[in-house]
Amino acid sequence: MELHIDEKKLLKIFQDSGKEEFNVKELAENELMGSETKVMRTALWLSGKGLVEIIENKKEYIKLTERGEKALNEGFPERKIANYLKEKGINSIPIKDLNKILDKSEISPALGNLKKKKIARIDKGNIVIDDLDYVDEEEELLKKIKTNNNLKEYNNVDNKKAIDNLKKRGFIEIEEDIDRIIKLTEKGKEFIKNPIEIKEEISQLTREHIISGKWKEYHIRPYDVNIPTEDIYPAKLHPMTRVIHEVKDILIGMGFKEVKNPIVETEFWNFDVLFEPQDHPARDMQDTFFLRYPNKGDVPSELLKKVKEMHEKGIFNGEKISKGWNYKFDENISKRTVLRTHTTVSSIKYLASLSDEEKNGAHKVFCIDRVFRNEAIDYKHLPEFYQCEGIIMDEDVNFDNLMGILIEFLKRLGFDKVRVRPSYFPFTEPSLEAEVYLEGKGWLELLGAGMFRPEVLKPIGIEKPVLAWGIGLSRLAMLRLGLNDIRELHRNELNWLKKVKYRANI
Repeated sequence: MELHIDEKKLLKIFQDSGKEEFNVKELAENELMGSETKVMRTALWLSGKGLVEIIENKKEYIKLTERGEKALNEGFPERKIANYLKEKGINSIPIKDLNKILDKSEISPALGNLKKKKIARIDKGNIVIDDLDYVDEEEELLKKIKTNNNLKEYNNVDNKKAIDNLKKRGFIEIEEDIDRIIKLTEKGKEFIKNPIEIKEEISQLTREHIISGKWKEYHIRPYDVNIPTEDIYPAKLHPMTRVIHEVKDILIGMGFKEVKNPIVETEFWNFDVLFEPQDHPARDMQDTFFLRYPNKGDVPSELLKKVKEMHEKGIFNGEKISKGWNYKFDENISKRTVLRTHTTVSSIKYLASLSDEEKNGAHKVFCIDRVFRNEAIDYKHLPEFYQCEGIIMDEDVNFDNLMGILIEFLKRLGFDKVRVRPSYFPFTEPSLEAEVYLEGKGWLELLGAGMFRPEVLKPIGIEKPVLAWGIGLSRLAMLRLGLNDIRELHRNELNWLKKVKYRANI
């Protein structure tokens, strides 16, 4: 049997020691081998020849994250609330005062977990904790994990639920360690009964070898294209960038063109033109980032008048087309600057920029860009994320066309099972949500769409119907990559980025 010199060296270790099996780490420490990569590559060759077998023992263990260490040392956010109440000698606190105790990012998770664990109740806007010395199973579990991180030890149903929640909260990560044993087969035992001669090998015959005659002393190594090699991780695009490129390619292939706009907009373009009332809850500080400087921007005066009249009375050019919102429209609010909360602003600005001649034609445009919302950070929310928005304007386009285009778009993204259902969005009527079916997860909402309301289109001079839709690309990326926590997309953990596989189809 023809053996590579490394194969001979590995078998020589067995022969000299008299042992039938070795741990890979032990073999790597032997001077004949020198590295685990070399040991595993050689063992795979020998395994293919039936001389050894590779036994893998996988062990999953739990690693506390930086956030988990902090929770262990300082207490869970919900525990901080209980400790504060205990210190003050009270058992309740208004929800609005939680920012005195917790960071903004901790408030939402704390409230959710207080209710889920039935530690507290909410009474007229107050958090009430009757037992301030409550026992939290997740806290106790985190303490145990600190001293014993073997996942197998926590394999019962109750622990699994707690571990899932600790993982979602970013307190722990599950990592895998594989212990590999190389063991001689019966064929291997027979083979090493004969002396193993290790003769120097060369992989390339040179002029010097031929002239000196040394080629007679060497064994020329045969070239094998199937030889396992050390993993190499070349430069590649970030998974989020790949999602964006994929969606762009699909939309351009469907006849759309891309438009862009600044991330800073006035409330006029971000909200008012879209017929969103100035007292709508989504416009307050809890959902929107307002700029301190510059805190005002320019708005087109003529269009502002038309939008104002539409909001107050539902009138355009003297014609009553809507009930309006029946309130006093404030032009100063329109001029305030915000970080855009959606990419729809790009679509509506594009439509408003069209000349009279251009309005006679058909238009298909999309925008992919970052949007900003004042969200508490958790496993499915970030204050900054990517969104894709598209519109189609043409004579006689209708709701059926919209459904057909969206189903085709989602199928090109790799989703075979798609369904739509009625929904509500402030600036479209009728509206729908598109859902996709994933094995093991069921139906997931992925995309919202509808037809722009006349109150949106009339003031900007558009008479044709306009189909509009939007999709959150972060959620799409999570589905593509099999992630349960949106934060993993942006942690830039180098080891994960090296090994992660981007699936072209789900």
